[in-house]
Amino acid sequence: MDAERRLLLTGFEPWADHAANPAEVLARRLDGWRHRGWRVCGVVLPVALDAGPAVLTAARRDLRPHAVLHLGLAASRPGLTVERWAHNVADFPLPDNRGAQPRGEPLAEDGPTRLAATLPVAAAVHALAATGVPATPSASAGQFVCNAVLYASLRWAAAARFAGPVGFVHLPSPQTLALDTQERALERLLRWLVAAQL
Repeated sequence: MDAERRLLLTGFEPWADHAANPAEVLARRLDGWRHRGWRVCGVVLPVALDAGPAVLTAARRDLRPHAVLHLGLAASRPGLTVERWAHNVADFPLPDNRGAQPRGEPLAEDGPTRLAATLPVAAAVHALAATGVPATPSASAGQFVCNAVLYASLRWAAAARFAGPVGFVHLPSPQTLALDTQERALERLLRWLVAAQL
């Protein structure tokens, strides 16, 4: 029996006019991070409606994680934000990296209007803020690929009766908050998450 517990941590590749994506950088940096019997498995997702959820499904199948945490870039936000909800809508303000641009379309025709993150949002915000970074809850993961991936994860978790937490943290740009500072905050969040699961 495998005693090690795995946390699937995803980031996204660069998109639009962002030459680099802190979510990708930090998912790669934190890949292999270990704490109290847990190991982080970092995976980078494509910014594509038809591919991001598919890569995520394959990662879940291969890794069989005990917790799932997604990272994404919200360059206009002043700090880290922990998402409360994923919404059943794709309304892309610009095309994704494969040229798709749905406008006002449901992600799942038979799906609920919104799904709540199972990561305890208030506690996650507190863990991030404990490092001195600006951190707040958010009621919307947007209507782009970030939201689509979170919605897909939460829909899978509900169908599979997944017992672990599933959540999403949006990151500010590195120009707003240095990557090393964001990394320290995420490590604090990961330590809290691991402790909460013991």
